[in-house]
Amino acid sequence: MESSIVHSEEAVMVRALPNGLTVTLESLPHVRSVSAGVWIKTGSVNEPPNQGGISHFIEHLLFKGTSKRSARELVEAIECRGGQINAFTTRDYTCIYVKVLDNHWAAGIDVLCDIVKNSRLNDVEKDRNVILEEIASIEDVPEELAHDLFAERMWPEHPLGRPIPGTAQCVQRLTYADLADYYHRWYHPGNLIISVAGHIDSEAVFDEVSAQFDNLPARSSGAPTTTPPEFSPGLETAIRDIGQSHVCFGFPGPTPHSEERYVYDILCSALGGGSTSRLFEKVREDEGLAYAIYSFHSAYHLAGMFGVYAAVAPENLDKTLELCANELRDFRDNPISESELQLNREQLKGGLLMALENTSSRSSRLAKNMIYHNRVVPVEELVDGIDRVTPEHVQALAQSIFQPEKLCLVVVGPHRGERLKTLAL
Repeated sequence: MESSIVHSEEAVMVRALPNGLTVTLESLPHVRSVSAGVWIKTGSVNEPPNQGGISHFIEHLLFKGTSKRSARELVEAIECRGGQINAFTTRDYTCIYVKVLDNHWAAGIDVLCDIVKNSRLNDVEKDRNVILEEIASIEDVPEELAHDLFAERMWPEHPLGRPIPGTAQCVQRLTYADLADYYHRWYHPGNLIISVAGHIDSEAVFDEVSAQFDNLPARSSGAPTTTPPEFSPGLETAIRDIGQSHVCFGFPGPTPHSEERYVYDILCSALGGGSTSRLFEKVREDEGLAYAIYSFHSAYHLAGMFGVYAAVAPENLDKTLELCANELRDFRDNPISESELQLNREQLKGGLLMALENTSSRSSRLAKNMIYHNRVVPVEELVDGIDRVTPEHVQALAQSIFQPEKLCLVVVGPHRGERLKTLAL
């Protein structure tokens, strides 16, 4: 079957099969590895309320055997060649990936295609128990729990705010029929991206992928979740008998399509992105109040978040929040200096460009570009976007989002016998 060329520049090629499957390829002759992934354009955001966690559940079951291979044979086919195989689920997508030496690329592609096309979804009850243990383990990792509760507080009653593994109640109710129906609804060519980067002959890889998939019919997944969540500011405390207070606070953030995403990158980096960031210096280095403190922003199709996480002794929580509020107000009231702006520009560009030395990062970049932008965004465009950010851009963004009515704050920690104080913005 003939394919159409969607995008082609230098070593990067994107093609689409007639049935809707997208293939992204990047040839890197100077390396010895090949990273390949199948990206399924569904995650927890597409799950019905009574099926929370079903995307993650299926991710587990994909490794439990196909019509061609047992569970052990799937892993052995990669590991016996010195490679790696794994998977993960996010709010917007699911990914199954391998990394192998260049002379084993065909074996890697074959295993990935086998998993996606021929999974039997075996061992439902065994993996149900494994997933229930995974969900229970989050209670023992307060940092993860704080982030989950933060998303739920920010986007209540919306799938974007639900925990990706689901709740114990939902996972316990899922049936084999539920899982099989969801698998067949979303795991089809029109909803898949196969992304390969490394020491490859792009035409040979494309021919192999085409041979594996071009006989599968095109079909639709139905309507995904398209209604953005309603942001819900506020404060929430989760009492736990632990030694530290884990605080997560933040504001609405950008989507991947936002024109302000580069400004968010700079603001996030300067506030708490590394050892030279303001919060690291003030809270950890100057005051010695925390070992872990950082800022983050997460962008999804429907919404985004911008936040700060810190873990501190309960008696130091109010002081930490005060220091954080001081820095937020300073960004709002004063332009960032050119020297601080340039430092963070270089940090962001360095992280971006050094990641390109890794075939896994390159494969991931291609796929996520197609998921969020339907094109491969040139690296030069990303660098230019970072370079175009000015002090005025950063201050205007801080003035827009660092407002009391936009604040969401969650604390996980021991009971302190007093009302939780908010940030004085």
